[in-house]
Amino acid sequence: MKNLLIMHCLLAMLIFFTNAAKVSAEEDLETEEIRLVCAICSMGAYSDDESYLMRSMLNERGWTIEKIAQKNNRADARAYLVSKNNVKVLAIAGTENLKDVEVNFRVGRVHLNDNTTLNPYEEDVSDKFFVHRGFRDYADVVLSDGLAERLKNSVANNPNEIIYLTGHSLGGAVATIAAIRLADSGISTKNLKVITFGAPAVGSRMLAKNYSDKIDLTRVVMRGDVIKRSLRVLGYVQFGETLEYKQSSSSDHMEHKMSVYLDCAIRNYLKAGGTLRYENNDKIATPIYIAPIHLVKGDFNSEDEKLILSALDDSLRNDFSNLTFAPIQSIKINEKKILDEDFDEFATEGKNLGCKYTLVRIIRAKKIRDAQDGRRFVTLEEIILDKNGIPLSMQTSGESTEELTIFEAAIAVQENLKDNLKNFFAN
Repeated sequence: MKNLLIMHCLLAMLIFFTNAAKVSAEEDLETEEIRLVCAICSMGAYSDDESYLMRSMLNERGWTIEKIAQKNNRADARAYLVSKNNVKVLAIAGTENLKDVEVNFRVGRVHLNDNTTLNPYEEDVSDKFFVHRGFRDYADVVLSDGLAERLKNSVANNPNEIIYLTGHSLGGAVATIAAIRLADSGISTKNLKVITFGAPAVGSRMLAKNYSDKIDLTRVVMRGDVIKRSLRVLGYVQFGETLEYKQSSSSDHMEHKMSVYLDCAIRNYLKAGGTLRYENNDKIATPIYIAPIHLVKGDFNSEDEKLILSALDDSLRNDFSNLTFAPIQSIKINEKKILDEDFDEFATEGKNLGCKYTLVRIIRAKKIRDAQDGRRFVTLEEIILDKNGIPLSMQTSGESTEELTIFEAAIAVQENLKDNLKNFFAN
């Protein structure tokens, strides 16, 4: 009886810890997903139009995207309001034009609610309540024209709604002050969260002390990003929870770039069990055989290779319902042998499996000649063959890693070719 009781206790403990681990894993995935959404929005906020990431990773997953543009003599404010179910994300653009640079350098220390200024030479400011004037002006412009009242009413009508404010660099600093404004208007901490990327401090120690409990702030910082420590000499203090990212070994970008933060957010989301797949009721049913992806030898490291292969295959699965994949996912090939490569064997395999077409993909990441920073040019070539191995269509897309990481560039080239690929197989 005693042994039986012990076994029951052990079984109960096992079930408890298994369920707890499952809940924890689900919560981790949800956390990484919202950070990814905020990173995508923060990257997309730099664009006057929806970027390919906002279009392919948000629009197609049910998010609605609204452009916000407010302009006056204080700031040229650009943002996106992204919504889905009970979540809204207000993403504010970072430094992009000369007006933004002016905002960054409008460093006069002023009171949060008026233009009372501190002596610019005053050093002992530990008991003063001030913010960065440029950041405050930008936040007020973003929330103008009724946006602040609209967000407040939205939460009042839906108490379960959560508003995330986000942005990179200047955008993150502005998002923090905008959150302070919304908190002061009556939006509670449970409905208001802030996730910033590489953002400088926005105000004094007294300001941080006053709002640390009113603002749910997560500051995502990249190891090596010096912007997070800027303005300290003027008495500005960071607050909130700090989350440190580490740049991928395959990236040689300056640590402060938003593309580096986004790259880490995607990788963390995938590591937590996330996927780039999404539900799509309009998939094309043409039977297609997917040959192994041809990777040029030496162009990708093993970690990037795994992520890129999965991303390229998931992109196809999102839009096509009748795919037959080859037994192996990829083939390494020398660049010089590509022109002599015979794809007939894949067309034959596809024909034997009842497929109407065969798709062959070749991806490269060549170093750009004379580039001093290791920049690469990522290209994806897609070849469509009929049952007899005759090429029916060929298309190529390329993206530089000047602004994107190598993983982001691989996603971008696939996105560039997607519409043409869908149109071919739909007709």
